[in-house]
Amino acid sequence: MLTELYIENFALIDKLTVTFAPGLNIMTGETGAGKSIVIDAINVLLGERAGTELVRTGTTRAVLQATFEMQDAPHLLPALAEIGIEPEDGLIILSREVAREGRNLARINGRTCPVAVIRQVGDLLVDLHGQHEHQSLLKEEFHLAFLDALGDAAFGALKGEVAELARTRQRLQQELQQLQTSERERLRTMDLLSFQLKEIDKAALTPGEEDELLAERRRLANAEKLHAAVSAVHSLLYEGGDDGRSVLDALSEAEGQLAAMVRHDEDLEPLAKALETAAVQISDTCHELAGYRERVQFDPERLEEVEERLALITTLTRKYGESIETVLTFAEEARGELHRLTHSAERQDELLADIARIEAVLATKAVQLSALRTALAEQLSAGVQAELAQLGMLKAVFQVDISRQPQPDGLPVENARVAVTTHGIDVVAFHISANVGEPPKPLARIASGGELSRIMLALKSVSARGAGVPTLIFDEIDTGIGGRTAEVVGEKLSQVARVAQVISVTHLAQLAYYADRHFLLEKATSGERTFSRMRALADDERVDELARLQAGNRVNDTLLAHIRGILDEIQAAKSAAAK
Repeated sequence: MLTELYIENFALIDKLTVTFAPGLNIMTGETGAGKSIVIDAINVLLGERAGTELVRTGTTRAVLQATFEMQDAPHLLPALAEIGIEPEDGLIILSREVAREGRNLARINGRTCPVAVIRQVGDLLVDLHGQHEHQSLLKEEFHLAFLDALGDAAFGALKGEVAELARTRQRLQQELQQLQTSERERLRTMDLLSFQLKEIDKAALTPGEEDELLAERRRLANAEKLHAAVSAVHSLLYEGGDDGRSVLDALSEAEGQLAAMVRHDEDLEPLAKALETAAVQISDTCHELAGYRERVQFDPERLEEVEERLALITTLTRKYGESIETVLTFAEEARGELHRLTHSAERQDELLADIARIEAVLATKAVQLSALRTALAEQLSAGVQAELAQLGMLKAVFQVDISRQPQPDGLPVENARVAVTTHGIDVVAFHISANVGEPPKPLARIASGGELSRIMLALKSVSARGAGVPTLIFDEIDTGIGGRTAEVVGEKLSQVARVAQVISVTHLAQLAYYADRHFLLEKATSGERTFSRMRALADDERVDELARLQAGNRVNDTLLAHIRGILDEIQAAKSAAAK
């Protein structure tokens, strides 16, 4: 529910913080006091276009923020998650900044987002009824949700089965459609894949091969230098220079002389052994150098083979991947795709059989769901029409229209093919006729703002769960009513407020009597500036405001006592209903 609303530099409001309560929140005040400004601010927070004319004169930016507690609306969390929104500490905070010049900003829980996202979230959190555009009754896609909310657990289970079957059918149809490409395109793709696989398979690539070839190319390209260097080193260590004396000869002589001195000083023994070890190591090195010298040869034919092999690898990696490993991965994927295309006819037959089987079950379940909806529609139509009569729309005829949309490739149902979604085969629309002799027509085409508010109130009275929106705002529900009808509207608002938070603007005392929290909007002047303010009324202040609504300036003690008596009666009735 909406717990707090913050408004700064918006129209006539300089700075305002309002804490709303659960239940029924009523806003009253003189004409022009600013009630519509508060509703406008909420609309902007819910994603309505924000014009610069709304920024308070003399300021550069308007700031709006609404805080919603989600503990009582866990059913909305999956839908919010689909949008990418999660509550933080159980709260969702919508905010907007409207700049006189420059960029406007929208945020959810402090993170900047497009206005379209705020609008999506707002549709889940608030239903605002009146003269503004934020009205789910005008969107037929919401009508089915209103109707289905009347269903019991068995209805919900059946709806879940239909949804799962519809998703399975859609997945199978998508796979079939991918397979049913043109034969020419299929053959062309198969030819291309066959060529690519033949080219890769013929190369017989081995992971790590390129690095080995690069190393071999370096050796072959520098074979003469390597041979000369190794020969020179071997000569110095083993054969000796011009004087015929090698490093190994000198080392052996040094070791011999040092070993002869060990008998005079044993401390020389480790040094003599070190020279002996060095001589052995150098002798081994000379042997290995000789072997390397024999192996390293300038082989132009082999160098050409290596160059050609590297060129082939470069060609393949340029076509199919950045490395031999990615080329081989591409080949495996291409092999799988070629197998799928080669055997597509068999798979198509399998898919057609699977789709037919799914459609047979889905059609049966969807017809059962449609029959349950038809019964719910009759119940809702009768209930709403009775409520509308009590709400002053005595001649209104309300109907829930359930139809099916023909579709050539749709679900075969009762000798016809119709569109099917995860909700089933039904298209639900609310129709109304407010005047005798006029056939019922879609709500969006004929219903006024006041009528829409009363229709919504009637719907919420019939279905306590409604469409699951936790906060309802009625802007002009008292338009064109009075007397006993106004009292009934107040009672209905109070009933709906037991299961959802309700915020309503009214000019009628009969509605304001039922408030759980009563707010007064006033216009004041400071210096040469006018501003609006809003405050929650204490008990005595509330009695005074109700007296003003009921009698204007003709207030006396008798009236005040009468109002206190009515408030006591209504409070007693609420307490009894709560039990």
